[in-house]
Amino acid sequence: MVTTRGPSVPGPANSNGRPIPGPVPDESRTGSAPRVAAAADQGDSGFDRQLASLFGESLFGPWLDPGQYLGATRTTRRHGTPFRRLALLVLVLGIGTAAGWIVRAGLVRRAGEEREHTAHSLASFLREGELDRVAQFLALLCGPNATLDARDPHLDLIVRGEAALYRYQDADPARLGRIRPYLSPVGTNPPSAPRTLASLTVASRQERAARLAELESIRPALDRDPEFHYLLATALERKGDVKAARQAWERAFELGPLWLAHRYEQTWFEARQGKPESVSKLVGRLMSVAPESAWARLASQQFAGAQAAKPDVSPEGSSARPAPAVALFHQNFALALAQVRAGDPVAGRRSLGQAIAAVNGQAPFVLDAFDWLLEAKAIGLARDLTGFEAWPRHSDLAAARLEQLAEPGNRLAENPPAASEPQAKPGKHVKRPGRGKSKAKARHKR
Repeated sequence: MVTTRGPSVPGPANSNGRPIPGPVPDESRTGSAPRVAAAADQGDSGFDRQLASLFGESLFGPWLDPGQYLGATRTTRRHGTPFRRLALLVLVLGIGTAAGWIVRAGLVRRAGEEREHTAHSLASFLREGELDRVAQFLALLCGPNATLDARDPHLDLIVRGEAALYRYQDADPARLGRIRPYLSPVGTNPPSAPRTLASLTVASRQERAARLAELESIRPALDRDPEFHYLLATALERKGDVKAARQAWERAFELGPLWLAHRYEQTWFEARQGKPESVSKLVGRLMSVAPESAWARLASQQFAGAQAAKPDVSPEGSSARPAPAVALFHQNFALALAQVRAGDPVAGRRSLGQAIAAVNGQAPFVLDAFDWLLEAKAIGLARDLTGFEAWPRHSDLAAARLEQLAEPGNRLAENPPAASEPQAKPGKHVKRPGRGKSKAKARHKR
């Protein structure tokens, strides 16, 4: 098909009739014109068209409309996002794990340091005899569940602390149950010196006397421990060696003057030996260091002129601290002896029952009470004690006590002298001179 052209229109001419050359078209502009028009058709804004007409194409390629640019970047992000997210997640997890390990290691180290400090403080309070603080730091060292771990590096210290609180503070059977598995030898290995000391702490005085050789064997390790010398003194006294017992009591006083329970029992020992000067000195010492303690009040009542140690009933608002269970045991026991001496065996039996109830009927205290009653010649109370429900009937030690009651020397005597008073010696009856002669003279006169 042939297309016919129309007549060409001549361009402008000069005066000579020659055509005037027009401006040579810029190929870059002419080439970009279609693109600008195409971009305009695709929705470019007027501002973008002006930029394209002024500056031509960008250095990085042709100008893109906003929609094309967003689409291109969105495509790029879509392809790169999974890998970036994975790398970021790995990085965050790594940093978090490292930080957690560092924090956890620091907390463990700090907890270990605090536990060591707690154990050191507990050992100091136990050595000084501050049993109230011992109870507080023992709870911190053992934790809220109070369970014992055989691998605990402070197990010996914990066992000793629990034994001391049981024997001198609360007589709690649960304490004894927690430490009992660690008091006996394990296999062929003998227990350590602290555990041996703890086993002797919770024993009766008769048991300590029977294990005197075992007690002497731990002297090198515990020669500067006040509780060791207290246990040695009670064992030697039970053996009948009063001189050696007094030396042990004095050594215990020198090493641990603040052991209030020890000082009370030492005062009682000196009273039984008839040493009023020593009794006064010990009572004064107790009153000077702890005047509001139950042990100081008990010693002042029992050994400083009072007839009987009254049960501990502190009035409300009083600054005096409540008496521990073991102190109540000694109070009611002393009251029972005083009541029997005063001729009231019924009241004495009742006070003795209150003494045994204060220590939860624990066998070491019951057996010690029997020995003291027998020593004080309160045979009736001793017989009554063997009929209490708390009497350890299935114990060899208790059976041996029953045999002692059958001995001829243990006659029934319901009025024993008080521990704070020396036993009266029978005096000779002396006739008054001249009495018979005066009667004879009177008859002669009549």
